[in-house]
Amino acid sequence: MNVRPLDTVPIIALRALPVIRETGSMTRAAMALGVSQPAISRAIAALEDKSGVVVTRRMGGQIRLTAEGERLAELGRREALLRQDAWEDVTALKRKKAGALRIGSIGASASTRLLPQLLGRYQSRCPEIRLAVREIPETAMAEALKTGVVDVAITLAQDDPSLEQLPLTDDHLVALMPDDRVWPERLTPQDLATLPFVMTKGGSEPLVRAWFALAGVTPDIRHEAQQITSLLALVRAGLGAAIIADLAAPEHHPGLLKVPLDPPAPREIVLARLAGGPASEALSAFWELI
Repeated sequence: MNVRPLDTVPIIALRALPVIRETGSMTRAAMALGVSQPAISRAIAALEDKSGVVVTRRMGGQIRLTAEGERLAELGRREALLRQDAWEDVTALKRKKAGALRIGSIGASASTRLLPQLLGRYQSRCPEIRLAVREIPETAMAEALKTGVVDVAITLAQDDPSLEQLPLTDDHLVALMPDDRVWPERLTPQDLATLPFVMTKGGSEPLVRAWFALAGVTPDIRHEAQQITSLLALVRAGLGAAIIADLAAPEHHPGLLKVPLDPPAPREIVLARLAGGPASEALSAFWELI
């Protein structure tokens, strides 16, 4: 049997990379994982030797991951999630609980507007089911379903025959602008290209970039924000315009205006699971509820 390079790498190296990404320190990663700092250093060195790529670099007194390190950190994060899920499932069986359901969410659109009502209905029918909601980038959701990181996902409609999809709702992108002036009734890519821009790093980013690209326009990106609260604060402070999903915007947004886009940028939100894959009782009950 052929052995792939990563098969011989100490698993502690993969577990350490996500922690190094968060803390910028091998020492803190070692403390979080309960091992010595030299053990982490040796494991990272072994990983780099086996993979043939550099996964960390020192910048400004901190340890940062290279692009290759980021990809392997994602592998380590998934390994940790699967390990946690396996332990919790065994614990649930020991306590004679009915099971668990791991639900993927593409971000604020699903987590704040769609999931609360769905989960409330589901828990009233299946109170014994343990629920875990995980926010995962849209570009990684299909793989999360295929690798078992999540059992079911609220995500954007995809042209992927390996996924079974049920339509949930329609959504669209909107411009988010400070309310310190009167804006056109609809904003074009050309309008927004003349302004400083705050790019969302959430699930809508690929759609936002595609909307500009379709018009042959490049936005003047001055800031980036992962969290919706950070993005709102940047726009409210007059540091740039932004585009987000309408469902992701809070119901009350003082100091800000939502302005439609021209051309429109619709998106369909669906519930997805692996087609033909094994379905637990917890998953089947959730799917039937929808």
